[in-house]
Amino acid sequence: MIADRYQPLEPPQNGSPIRARDMQTAQTVVLQAVRPLDERLVGIFHPSLITIFDIFFQGGARLAACEFVPAKTLRVVMSGQPLNAKRAAEIVAEVANGIAELHSRGLTHGGISVDSVLLTEKGKAKLNLVNAIDSTEDDDVQSLVALMGELTGKEHPELASMKSAAVLAAHLRSSQTS
Repeated sequence: MIADRYQPLEPPQNGSPIRARDMQTAQTVVLQAVRPLDERLVGIFHPSLITIFDIFFQGGARLAACEFVPAKTLRVVMSGQPLNAKRAAEIVAEVANGIAELHSRGLTHGGISVDSVLLTEKGKAKLNLVNAIDSTEDDDVQSLVALMGELTGKEHPELASMKSAAVLAAHLRSSQTS
């Protein structure tokens, strides 16, 4: 039992995240080591964000209990090949909506990349919050623009003037329908 609450569902391996059963809520969570993390990220529920349920210390390590989502990172999904522009825009718009939620709470992420964005089995994008670092809202927006470029394999200068994640998400959604 970890932290008198989490029953591992698999043996721990070299600090890799492990699935566990939360014995208080009966849900499956992922336990992973984290560096210092803003405690205000705990309990934020948004469809485009991986929820952090708890942050605690165990055996000298700082761990986070996070929502378990069967998913793969965008890096794995892409396999070195760009996505079509429409699909890339859908993904970045979903992540931008999650970032807009963080910004509305005075929080930032600072670690948006093909390694921190997961694509679920149903094709939905979710941003892993345990990668969050100190940054600015502008840094997050520019990271979203860079993510769009990485997903499509080309630059998007029309997005460079975007000043908020919410505006970027709206722009990407409207460009898909026009």
